[in-house]
Amino acid sequence: MTTAKKNQILRKIEKYKKALRQEKATFKAYHDGSGFRYAIAELYFELGDYKQTNRYLNWFDRNFPDDSKYMYFDLGRAVTKFELKKTSESKIATIELNRHNTYLIDLLIGNKITDQDKYEWMESESLAWAKNHLAEHSTLATEKYLAWLSGFVEEAVYIDWYTRYISIKKLLKGMEVSAERTDLLDAARQCIRDWKMAVK
Repeated sequence: MTTAKKNQILRKIEKYKKALRQEKATFKAYHDGSGFRYAIAELYFELGDYKQTNRYLNWFDRNFPDDSKYMYFDLGRAVTKFELKKTSESKIATIELNRHNTYLIDLLIGNKITDQDKYEWMESESLAWAKNHLAEHSTLATEKYLAWLSGFVEEAVYIDWYTRYISIKKLLKGMEVSAERTDLLDAARQCIRDWKMAVK
């Protein structure tokens, strides 16, 4: 990256941070309807400065603890934590990727995968979406992270929880609104939480 490009990104980051500071000063809270908090993270990912990125992610977590986030954000987090040797945090962020899409990790590391014939609430959870967005997500993943990821997904604890999660999603497919469906949706969310605890 050229110095000019880096400085352009840094100026944009500061512009967005200034907007957030002004919002906090005016309303005593963040609303951020423009999504600046996400844009800043993506700009830091582009810079590839993992220490700066990590500081921002820590600030983000303190100020937006309940944000659901999205695939690109969580992959950037997983790579950042890995590159800083924060392996436990990287594992947790990597597991979170499966909540967004259960195919993309395998596609990133070059594994063959077929449609899992499971419940998918939105198009971004599908295999087609993962294939269509693979290139943009691949730009985030470093060679070292991908090499580590290839081993992580082969660990018994990963395989066990991944299998449980997919099994729940398969049971959900085609179910009408009911107490049983609600219980399974809760079980899927709990599965992700338990999975993250299992690798800490």
